[in-house]
Amino acid sequence: MNTVMKHCLLVAVGLFLFHDPGRSQDLPPSVRHLIEQANPNARIEYCGAISMKALEYYLFAVTQEQVAGVVLVRNGRENRPTIVDADTSLFCHRNPNASSLPKPVTAAVGKLLERRNAKSQVQSAPGPIWHLQEVSSIGDGIDRIISPVSGFKLDSESTREIMGILRRANALSVEPANAPPGSIIVSPTQFSPSGPVSMGHAGIVGSEGSIYSADARYGGAWVSNFTLASWLKRFSVSNGTYAFLLRTRPRS
Repeated sequence: MNTVMKHCLLVAVGLFLFHDPGRSQDLPPSVRHLIEQANPNARIEYCGAISMKALEYYLFAVTQEQVAGVVLVRNGRENRPTIVDADTSLFCHRNPNASSLPKPVTAAVGKLLERRNAKSQVQSAPGPIWHLQEVSSIGDGIDRIISPVSGFKLDSESTREIMGILRRANALSVEPANAPPGSIIVSPTQFSPSGPVSMGHAGIVGSEGSIYSADARYGGAWVSNFTLASWLKRFSVSNGTYAFLLRTRPRS
């Protein structure tokens, strides 16, 4: 039995196969070229592949300084790979139907990331089971700060979903450069099918223009790792930056 067959598993939620990663050198050269060109300054980790009909999906975890996320590449018979999704999380926990990916692919992505995290001994925060399938804890870190004060939780690790939640929430949109302490600051991930990928981030504004967020360099620990000035310099052009101030819940 060859290496690929040893690692292949049939998943009950759909007729497709997914397998653990071999060596990244075993990737199709066109896929490897795309992911490297799309994330030239990031550390790239191949997490596995998903086979569905005539398509192959390749999953990567990427980290660049403070920021962690995932990138999903699709390749077909024409051997022209494209990036089909990228963010700090590929899961929309608030509205699963909002995902653009086929449900079987989303399920397989979760399995591959859960296995990757177990092998990497990634310590997930206590909470819902989906935390086991995440590479970033930006939303969890924010929730731990804001929930006791506002009674509000994001329940998401995706910058794009966090952005949508805050826009619909009982929150005030504020100018990012002048965001007061307690504001949630978010720069949603941006990407194009042929690259580049500009992975986003989210955090909370502290005193004197400091920003606290989950830091990939320290296993997702919640630390002061930006100032407003450095955040805007890092994200404003490539991602856009937005800030929101939640209204506190009334005292009983």
